[in-house]
Amino acid sequence: MATFGTSNKYINYSVNSQELSYDINSNTSVVRVWIDVWRTNTGYTTYGTGTVYARINGGVYSAGISTGQKITSTPIRLGTWDVTVGHNADGSKAISVTGWISHSQFSSSEQGYTHTLTTIPRQANITESSNFTDIQNPTIKFSNPGGFNMSVWLEPNPNGPHLAVRDNIPNTGSYTWELTDEERNQLREACKGKTCTIRIGLYSNNKQWASYHDRTYTITNANPSFTSITATPVNPFGSLYLQGKSSIKLTINGAKGIYGSTITTYSIKGGDYSYSGESNTYTTDILSKSGDITFTATITDSRGFTASKTVKVTVTAYTLPTLTFETYRCDSSGTKDIIKGTYIYIKPTFTYCIITGNAIKTKSIKINNTSKSAAFNSGQGYVFGTYPLRSTHEVEVSITDNVGNTVSVTHEIGIGKVILNIPPHKNGVGWGRYCDKEEEFQIGYDLNVFGELLLNGVNLIDFIYPIGSQIYNSSKTFNPNALYKGTTWTRIKGYVLAGINEGDTDTNVRTSFSQGPGKTIGSKWLQSHNHPWDGVNDGASSSPAPGQYPFRIFQDRWANWNGTTNFMHVTGDGDAQNIQPTQLTYIWERTA
Repeated sequence: MATFGTSNKYINYSVNSQELSYDINSNTSVVRVWIDVWRTNTGYTTYGTGTVYARINGGVYSAGISTGQKITSTPIRLGTWDVTVGHNADGSKAISVTGWISHSQFSSSEQGYTHTLTTIPRQANITESSNFTDIQNPTIKFSNPGGFNMSVWLEPNPNGPHLAVRDNIPNTGSYTWELTDEERNQLREACKGKTCTIRIGLYSNNKQWASYHDRTYTITNANPSFTSITATPVNPFGSLYLQGKSSIKLTINGAKGIYGSTITTYSIKGGDYSYSGESNTYTTDILSKSGDITFTATITDSRGFTASKTVKVTVTAYTLPTLTFETYRCDSSGTKDIIKGTYIYIKPTFTYCIITGNAIKTKSIKINNTSKSAAFNSGQGYVFGTYPLRSTHEVEVSITDNVGNTVSVTHEIGIGKVILNIPPHKNGVGWGRYCDKEEEFQIGYDLNVFGELLLNGVNLIDFIYPIGSQIYNSSKTFNPNALYKGTTWTRIKGYVLAGINEGDTDTNVRTSFSQGPGKTIGSKWLQSHNHPWDGVNDGASSSPAPGQYPFRIFQDRWANWNGTTNFMHVTGDGDAQNIQPTQLTYIWERTA
């Protein structure tokens, strides 16, 4: 309702409208419009003839006014009209309602307002839906007040293609898809992860209107697959995976995804070995341990689903061959004779790893790099000759097993022993051995001297450690007085050593000590001394009284003012030094 004035200032009128009903099937409403008039003052009456007009939704309606319709302070109705109004296609509608009066006693201009009508339900709407899996059939509940034709669809990853479309579904209030295998696979392939969003849609009125819910779609039973994981020996020994020799090549065979997924990662783990990448093969390092190794192969698809299989490999234990041998000078019968034996006795002892296919493949005994035998048994002695007493001889024994590993051992046979030897050249002497070089006194015995050992008449210890020498040793138990009999040693404690520089006058001036070997400089204490002072107390407004201690230098060392001279006196009990306690010494370095 709206109230308006007329040409008579004491007469007003109102334009009124009311929605009486609406019809879903016809998409129309019935609207009643009426116009009332009245005087604003009492005790007066206005009457005459004329016409009242109403414009409703663009249509003009009118009614006559007679003299019997007297206008007083009580409103009277001049005209009433019921009009059927058609709504928009979506059920909405707003109409313009205006009115005016042409009377013999007064008049008005056209006045009115807009009346918004009830929106008539037109489209079908989904009222209920649920998440679902790839093996389920989705169900919706809906309302369709207009009774229009409906279609439904499923839309993976919204704004994608419409799948599983169903047209002209029955208007029963609910609908359940019966998905075909092909439709299920289409949905799975469109969903790139383990889950995705699927839009459940409902069209109505020849697909003019759409209602939809977005729900979570979950893929189940979609693991990838592969046929096997196989192990192949790399550098095997026969058919064996051999410790220290072989490697293992592992291959994942026949891997494939499902429902449009692809294989993104291959991984293999077992024992001390691990691999993850885009390749379906992996080769281990050389096997360092023996025993059973179970490898687990896992594939991962683009959705994150996995599948695994295992394979077991047995690694055969293997050790290198071992070899030792005994050798010495002997006579022709093999009897040991280190003094005059011109034959060499050799007794090899060896082992090898007992595994299928392994044995000692080759053997070798060489003397002075000349092959002497390629066939010998472990633990059996052999005699080879003849070899001069005045020379050393090199004996080499080696073995190689079928795996291909070789072990070689070399010993030296020394010169024959004799109490005293003057060689044919008579320009040398052998004592406990044959002399094999000129101008040498060769000793084949241990030397144990019970008297003094002199060099050019000087005791050997005095050559090595003359008086003033210093020894450095990190052992707490080391004591040169016990080791070097007849010498006296004094331990230096608490000082570092510094080389004497006779030209360094600064050091001599700064200390009370002159430079010289064995002298010490430096101290951990301060001696009493003075410092200039400007007469201003630290943190005080005036100078201190004589004898006061305005400054603490460090620890318990105080500076005081005597009141008469401009210096601070620092108490102390030692030498003021800026160097650590040091002993001066002569230090020599051999340069040629």
